[in-house]
Amino acid sequence: MSKSSFDITDLERWQKQGFISEQQLETIVNQENIETKPASEKKSGWNLITVLYYFGGFLALLSFTLFIGMSWDDFSQWARFAVALIALAVTGGLGFWLRFMQKFEVAGGLLLFVATAILPLLVYTITSLAGFWAEGASFYELRFSVLVMGLISLAGAIAVVYYTRFPLIALLTTAFAHLMLIDLIQMIWGKSFLFNESTAVISAIFILFGIWMTMYGMKKFAFWVKLYGLIWLLFTFSILFFESESILFGLLYLVVYIIIAAISLFLREAMFMVFAIISIYLYIFNLVFDIFEGSAIFPLILGITGISIVLLAVFFQKYGKRLFRRKIDGKINRVVKE
Repeated sequence: MSKSSFDITDLERWQKQGFISEQQLETIVNQENIETKPASEKKSGWNLITVLYYFGGFLALLSFTLFIGMSWDDFSQWARFAVALIALAVTGGLGFWLRFMQKFEVAGGLLLFVATAILPLLVYTITSLAGFWAEGASFYELRFSVLVMGLISLAGAIAVVYYTRFPLIALLTTAFAHLMLIDLIQMIWGKSFLFNESTAVISAIFILFGIWMTMYGMKKFAFWVKLYGLIWLLFTFSILFFESESILFGLLYLVVYIIIAAISLFLREAMFMVFAIISIYLYIFNLVFDIFEGSAIFPLILGITGISIVLLAVFFQKYGKRLFRRKIDGKINRVVKE
C-alpha cells in the first residue's frame, strides 16, 4: 500500500538508496519545512506540560475510584471483571505505546501508573469470581485472599517499575507492600492486631529503606518510598500521641521527629524537615491545650522563644563567621608564639 505523504525518515532512506543526493535532501527539507526530528516530550521539570501530565493522570485515577465507589454495586461479578480488565488493558496499552514507541516517557509512565493501580481491582474480581472473596466478610476472614491480592499486585508493580524505570510507580509498590505486611501481621497476631502501631513501625521501616535507596543511587525511586512512609508515620503516630496520656510517649514522639529533622539536615532533603516541623507543631499544640490547659503564658513564652530563634539565626549569619574566625586566629597566634 502506497503512502500519501512522506517525512524525514523516507527522505533519508531515499538518499541512502541513491534516489536523491544529500544536497537534494537538504533542499526538499528547507523548501517543504519538514521536521528533521520527530516530535518528542519536553524535558522533565516544573513546567506546564508536566503539571498537565500529573493532573490528568491523577484525575483519571480519581475518576475511576469515584466510579467504583458510586456504581460498583450495580454491576454483576462478570461485569466488574470486564470493567477492571478493559480499564487496565486500555490505560496500560496506551501507556506502553506512549512510553516505548512514541518516547513520551512521562505521559506513558503516568498511564502505566494508573494501570498498575487498577491491578489489585482486577485480582479482586478474579478471586471474587472464583469464590475466594465472600461478600460482607471481615478483613480478618479475608486475610488469605487479601494476601494473594497483595502478593500479585506487589509482584506486578515491581515488574512495571523494573521495565519502565518510572519512579512514581514506586509509590504503588510501597502501598502494596504495606497492604501485604499489615495482612501478615494480622495473620500472626489475630483479630485484635494493632493497626496504628503496626503501620507506624512499617512506615519507619519504609523511611529507613528509602534512605538506604538514596545512599545507593536510587534517589528518584526513594523519594516516593520515603514520602509514603512519612505520611503514614505522621498519620498513625500522631493518632497514638493524641490518644496517649503518657508524658514519656509524648517525649518519644518529640524525639523521633527531632531525629527526622536531623536526618533532613544530613541528607539535605526538605521533605523530612516539613514533616518534622508539622509534628513538632502538633506536639506544641497538645502541650498548650492539654497539659497547660489553654494557659496564655505558655504560648507567650513560645512566641518569645520563636522570635529569639529567628534573631539568633540572623545574628549567626551576620556575625558568626567573624566571631569564630577570631577564635581560630587567636589560637593560631598563641601556637605560633609558643
